[in-house]
Amino acid sequence: MIGIVLAAHGSLPEALLDSTRMIYGEPIQTATVSLMPGDSLEGLIERLRAAVEEVNRGDGVLILLDMFGGTPANAAALISQQIDNVSAVTGANLPMLLETFMQREGSENVAALAETAFTAGHAGMINVVEAFKKFRQAN
Repeated sequence: MIGIVLAAHGSLPEALLDSTRMIYGEPIQTATVSLMPGDSLEGLIERLRAAVEEVNRGDGVLILLDMFGGTPANAAALISQQIDNVSAVTGANLPMLLETFMQREGSENVAALAETAFTAGHAGMINVVEAFKKFRQAN
């Protein structure tokens, strides 16, 4: 099974995982890494590498991140170049996590799972006011 690491600024990784647990249950082969105030890039890279190694059982690892260009994403980009079969996607949200956890059960391809995460993350972003306007117009 592909391992999953959630990495982001502050307590976001653990909060996303807690929310996932409420809906999905306890995901296995998963780790979180948080960048806290005062943390160094080098220290983050070490912790992220350790998390990747912890969840990697040979099928690869997908790192889900908060935002492109941030320190966690930069660390993930470096690690993905150093460790084979590691991919990373930014923009982590709950729909992304839920779909990724469900789809990884039948997936052995990290790149395909990364595409699933990317697509689900985008699909989960809805302008609620506009959606209700369209709903009212249709009825």
